Amino acid sequence: MTTTAATTPVRRGLVREAFRVLRHRDYAIFWSAALVSNTGSWMQNIAAPYVLYQLTKSTAWLGIGAFMAFFPALLVGPLAGSLADRFPRKTILLWTQGSMMIAAFGLFVVWIAGVATPGIIVALLCCSGTASGLNIAAWQSFVPQLVPHDELLPAVRLNSMQFVSARAFGPALAGIVLQLAGAGTAFFINAISFVVVLVALLMIHPRPVPTDDGAGRVLAHFREALRYVRARAGLLLPVLTIMIVSFFGSSVVQLAPAFAEDVFDVGKSGYGFLVSAFGIGAIVGSILVTIVGDRARRSRVALTGLILFTAGELLFAAAPGYAIGVGGMAIMGGAYITIATALNTSVQARVDEVHRGRTLSIYLMGLLGGVPLGALLQGGVADVIGLRATVVASTFALVACVLGGTVRYDRFGPLDEAPEHDTGRGPDLVLEAPPTIATAD
Repeated sequence: MTTTAATTPVRRGLVREAFRVLRHRDYAIFWSAALVSNTGSWMQNIAAPYVLYQLTKSTAWLGIGAFMAFFPALLVGPLAGSLADRFPRKTILLWTQGSMMIAAFGLFVVWIAGVATPGIIVALLCCSGTASGLNIAAWQSFVPQLVPHDELLPAVRLNSMQFVSARAFGPALAGIVLQLAGAGTAFFINAISFVVVLVALLMIHPRPVPTDDGAGRVLAHFREALRYVRARAGLLLPVLTIMIVSFFGSSVVQLAPAFAEDVFDVGKSGYGFLVSAFGIGAIVGSILVTIVGDRARRSRVALTGLILFTAGELLFAAAPGYAIGVGGMAIMGGAYITIATALNTSVQARVDEVHRGRTLSIYLMGLLGGVPLGALLQGGVADVIGLRATVVASTFALVACVLGGTVRYDRFGPLDEAPEHDTGRGPDLVLEAPPTIATAD
């Protein structure tokens, strides 16, 4: 009893410390608007595959839809990173968020007008994906401009928690909305959520940061960042890891509509809850990371997450019933947030401000590129050998890559390296460095 009583206040203190960053006005506005918008985006991410599967009854079309929604972000990644290091990131966000809002309203209009076809749906997803690709590097690079430097890593971690919370709420709401009001309403809610972000951005006054005004052409600018990343194992390893996890792991979520209907035989709400289980698991994982984050090495957290992720993916693939499948998806979600937090904080902690936009773009290209490529491959393979066999094969491929990375990178040790600019810390830098001096806005 004594141990529990002593431990509880400490844990509560760690959780309060994690949310302390919300006292900064601009960050709190941005974080709240992002939660609303990402919830809407996940509603669209659930509604669009559901619509495609209802129109085609084909897992291949699910793969094509995911490919066209995410792959454009990979193509525009070099441009996105270069823009984020050259121009004010707030301006970039206003333009890209506005473009995604237009695409979301387009999905709403074509669906309620009864003129939607698989081709039109995929084309609008492609437009949205292109705008999202231009947006995401600036979005991630914008966070450090809203808090003092000493509170960067808690802000990054809380931003990740916001994203995974939306990943839980969005699919759950989508399942309810699909059941009660249809896909059109889900598309409309997402479109309106972008209005919230645009208003929030207009209210925010970010801290100015250095920009690379003298940069040359986009590709040369981006190649310079590639050399910067390749020369630093603490940056290169997160890029390779998130790409592999996305290709063999996260992409499996895109097959959920087919699993829900053909394997588990559940309806619309069952499909929504199946995907939201991933987000619910991620919320639990983010809370655990918050509690132990400043006492655990990033390498240890990442490896633990990778082991749990493969176990959850295998459980999902072999699940004899819906409840077990939901459990497998929840384990995947909890494991994913531990992996992503360790990798993302490693990148944000080590990169200098002039390279931040391009480095994050490279990291996000690995994340966003792996999902559509993996979904496209797995969707096609599943039509031939079946859903379960496809996911089992992906799980074993992920295990092989993790084992190779463990040997090649000394059990992911580069994730623990101290930032180059931080001469006061050694290689024992932990998952989240505690803030030093709390600076008020």
